[in-house]
Amino acid sequence: MYNPLEELHPYEKWAINALVTVFALIFAGLSLHFLGISNPLSEALFQYFVDPIRGESTGDSGYNNYNTMTYALVLGLFVLAMSAWLRGLGVDPSDASVVALLPFVTWAAFGEVVEDAEMFGPALSPYFVSPGIHFQAAFWVILAGAIAMTNERLRGDDDQSRENLESMALILVFAQFALYGTSISASGKVALFDIDMAPMFLSTALGIVFIRISRDSTMDFTPVQRMVYLVGIGGSMIFLGALASYAFERPPEPERIWPLFAVIVIPTWFAYNMYSYGKEASDELSSHGLVAGILPPGMTDEEYTKLTDSEDKDMIESLRARATMAQPLVFLAVAGQLMDGIATWIGIDGFPGLSEKHVVSQKVIDAGLWLNGELGIDHWILDEGVWLFALVKAGLAGLIYYLFSILNFEYRERHLRLLVGVAMLVVGMAPGLRDVGRLTLGV
Repeated sequence: MYNPLEELHPYEKWAINALVTVFALIFAGLSLHFLGISNPLSEALFQYFVDPIRGESTGDSGYNNYNTMTYALVLGLFVLAMSAWLRGLGVDPSDASVVALLPFVTWAAFGEVVEDAEMFGPALSPYFVSPGIHFQAAFWVILAGAIAMTNERLRGDDDQSRENLESMALILVFAQFALYGTSISASGKVALFDIDMAPMFLSTALGIVFIRISRDSTMDFTPVQRMVYLVGIGGSMIFLGALASYAFERPPEPERIWPLFAVIVIPTWFAYNMYSYGKEASDELSSHGLVAGILPPGMTDEEYTKLTDSEDKDMIESLRARATMAQPLVFLAVAGQLMDGIATWIGIDGFPGLSEKHVVSQKVIDAGLWLNGELGIDHWILDEGVWLFALVKAGLAGLIYYLFSILNFEYRERHLRLLVGVAMLVVGMAPGLRDVGRLTLGV
């Protein structure tokens, strides 16, 4: 029987074909290089992509216009293509999936700071800079999700199945510890400072304990969501423990502690207030089987717009502005953008010697410097021009909320909505946490 959910949108087909083309070009460029055949494709690939990744793993090589634009384009293609793949697999596109993926945002951020502290051995360091860190995170997410789906299909979703899922989550966490912990404990940086790795072992143990005691708190998750969440928590605890080991050996300077609280507490407070303000409206819609921004099955946006004399539509429109605030997809993405803006502002303006690495962000900061000159602004907290970047990030946070509060996604586009929100969350929260981690540890 024909299932409209399985039909690909034209833009999904285009995105999948474009991704295939991108990876084919990468494979061709690498193959020709290793075969010793001189060609423009390989030269461009290494000059603008491979060499900056190598440089970042041994220092701070930054970004260029070419890899910045390419990474943004590929991210957009992945969002479009994965929306089709996840829909076909039947993955739950609710906000619970955002919460389940959140530990992998911290996993990536903590892992990058560990690399910045030069705690990884040379074999792993290149894989903890962009874009390798994102492919690594995707690998663990896909592996965890595939194992959970297989387990559910073979055994169902009873107590024994949940016990098996926890055991498999433990195996994946142990695998991460064996891979990453071994590299950290044997790296030159660790040997140089003779760092006590006990905090990393303790933190990993706490992550393992959490997996065993978290069944009640994760009962509302699907097996896939639960598996991804637990593996992400365990992996994050490994890297957090490594950073704790570093901090105990080389305690941060006192003046570097307060930014950690500012970057985390202010956006968290903002997100909590968004959730509190919109929860009642969201619960009201949920009690009627409705979600702000998602149309009923089979209804298009055009049909919804033309709909009149509908009690459901009247209810949605009266509550959607508030209800959207309570959606994790939205308030976490907003908090992430605020984290990035605050961390960059405090880091560059408050601690001389630090600078921005991303091309577009630096252009915004340069515009702030120009405005400082035109307006005669010379206050110490504004003199680097980063205030404009922070304002742009705050404006982007507001724009994210606004768009999710007015846009309607068809029922079959729920996965696209999920991935757009997750992408906005990742590009804000991950660099924000990384920046403040680097700042605090002085790495």
